[in-house]
Amino acid sequence: MKIKFVDLYPFTIPVFLPILLFSCTHDPVTVADLDTVCFQTQVLPIIQTSCGMSGCHDGSQEGFLATDYSSIMEAVKPGDPRGSKLYKVITNVNGENFMPPDQPLTRLQRSLIEVWIQQGAKNTTCKSPTDTTTPPPVADEVCFVQDILPMMLSSCGVTGCHDAATHEEGKIYIDYTSIRKGVVANNPQSSQIYQVMNASGEDRMPPSPRPAMTAAQKDALRKWILAGAENTDCPPAVCDTAGTMSFTADVTPVLKANCTGCHNSSLASGNVNLSTYAGVDAVVKSQRNGTSVLQGSIKRLNGFTAMPPTFSLDDCSVATIDKWIAQGGLNN
Repeated sequence: MKIKFVDLYPFTIPVFLPILLFSCTHDPVTVADLDTVCFQTQVLPIIQTSCGMSGCHDGSQEGFLATDYSSIMEAVKPGDPRGSKLYKVITNVNGENFMPPDQPLTRLQRSLIEVWIQQGAKNTTCKSPTDTTTPPPVADEVCFVQDILPMMLSSCGVTGCHDAATHEEGKIYIDYTSIRKGVVANNPQSSQIYQVMNASGEDRMPPSPRPAMTAAQKDALRKWILAGAENTDCPPAVCDTAGTMSFTADVTPVLKANCTGCHNSSLASGNVNLSTYAGVDAVVKSQRNGTSVLQGSIKRLNGFTAMPPTFSLDDCSVATIDKWIAQGGLNN
């Protein structure tokens, strides 16, 4: 795996950044597996150079101080980034109290602060200026609400297949209870849903012309079943939409998870294909009363066909698409 050197802030140490950190057996990596994030040499310089400058939080005015460990800890709840005011203000991109207001911290900087808080927000110092730390990895955890339910609803629980009205072959896949009936906990190979997803020809589900489940979707289902097929809900601690939104990295995953089961090159329901940039761009540029069809549909506004039809996108997914469109809807 290649390691990339990144300068997180001026005049501070470089940080080694593995993008993914999985063990050979694909066991999930936890905070306990990561190197210690050092407050004095890594976190404090970020806060001081971004917040503790003259005229801001340097003590020249009342309010939060960003000058030392004791003052910073007044806005930190050790072990709980979501409950820490410091982490909330640096990630609450769409909120009134977003900080720094003019120059958001990079995702890498926010990740370091998040890990530091998760590790107990201790007043640590690295042994030398060359010490490194690892930011949080892409989680290997699969959650039912965020990962399994959307793909089942968009690919299986649709009109004409396994929704409540059609219930093809007597099977309904629209919620945890109905989906769980097709699963044997801890045993993917014995689970009917997993079997038909991996089948070929006429036995494959979803059936042609609907696209087959991707390798990533099948793997997510396998991991969820292996972990016990529980009704897990893992909402993100914050909606991190700072910086430039990418069509490839930010928008496409939302559409693949929730929309392309019906709106793809083979089955463009409503003549809408959301599996390509050109197709997405078309519904962005198509407007009604000054609102793009894509935004009106996912926000379920009056005068638009609500999409996805059987459930609503989470607020962060909507905010991601909104910001991408506001930034020009680029093919980036």
